[in-house]
Amino acid sequence: MTAKDRKLAIVKAALPLFARKGFAETTTKELAKAAGVSEPLLYKHFPSKEALYVEIQNFSCKGTETVTQKLADLEPSTSTLVHLVYFLMRALVLGRPVGTIEWDTRHRLMIKSFLEDGAFARILYQNRFDCFCSQIQACLEAATAAGDVVKSPVSNRNRAYLAQHVGAWISLVHLPTPPAMDYKVSHEELLNQAAWFALRGMGMTDKAIATHYNPKALALAFDEI
Repeated sequence: MTAKDRKLAIVKAALPLFARKGFAETTTKELAKAAGVSEPLLYKHFPSKEALYVEIQNFSCKGTETVTQKLADLEPSTSTLVHLVYFLMRALVLGRPVGTIEWDTRHRLMIKSFLEDGAFARILYQNRFDCFCSQIQACLEAATAAGDVVKSPVSNRNRAYLAQHVGAWISLVHLPTPPAMDYKVSHEELLNQAAWFALRGMGMTDKAIATHYNPKALALAFDEI
């Protein structure tokens, strides 16, 4: 087995352990046993827990690069802001696009991290969400200049963070079966409402939402990517 394949095997073995027991409670001995390697070999591939965190995050994002790259190439604007927010809510509420790791497992990894030292969550936000957040901030600036978003006492950075929190909490509510809260709408309609709520909370005007936010068109566009 090549070094690349061995690292991937370790990551795949680590995921269910971390999702079930958390990072702090999972020992290197358990990780090595699950991956079928010795502890020294485990340390050779991953000299620190942070290194393993990053590899898990890289692995979890495979399969979604096409969409994220297309979004990253868009110029800052009101329309791009709508696409970014819809993409964010679609991922959190519907679990799409489907990556190499189930969204259920991703959410459980985050919960476990929050309950422990938060290291995995911090690295995830720094490595994966901060660049996305920066793009949302640039779009908010462009949309404000265009008159499509009203000025707010909330910073553009925190507007992006708060929007993510809305979608993230919806995903957590749906982890148990049945869900902890019944929104009494389909998942697709919940996505549409969450995206509208986030855009409105960011300060987008009713006119701008009516002009740029078309859930049916957005759903078709993302399904084709």
